[in-house]
Amino acid sequence: LAMTTITLYPRPQLTSVEMMAPKEEQLKLVFKNFDKNRDRKLCREELKEAFKYLGAYIPEWRAWWSLHHADANDDGFIDEDEMNKLVKYAVKFGYTVK
Repeated sequence: LAMTTITLYPRPQLTSVEMMAPKEEQLKLVFKNFDKNRDRKLCREELKEAFKYLGAYIPEWRAWWSLHHADANDDGFIDEDEMNKLVKYAVKFGYTVK
């Protein structure tokens, strides 16, 4: 039997976004796209529009509930620090990007 030499290269370091599952990364991009005023925070209306885009049955309710779930500092917005919790919430309820 002939021996084959395999050269292994070091794996590149991944950012936290790249380590997320592809569906989570895509959802994060969808939510960020609905930040209409580009303040890097999602208000309830922006969340409602995002959930409407994702196919929520009652997007107003889903926006309210996602704020209740992911808004850790209770300021009424989802900021960069809270985004991963919002994405995990959306994945838990089956939201995906088609």
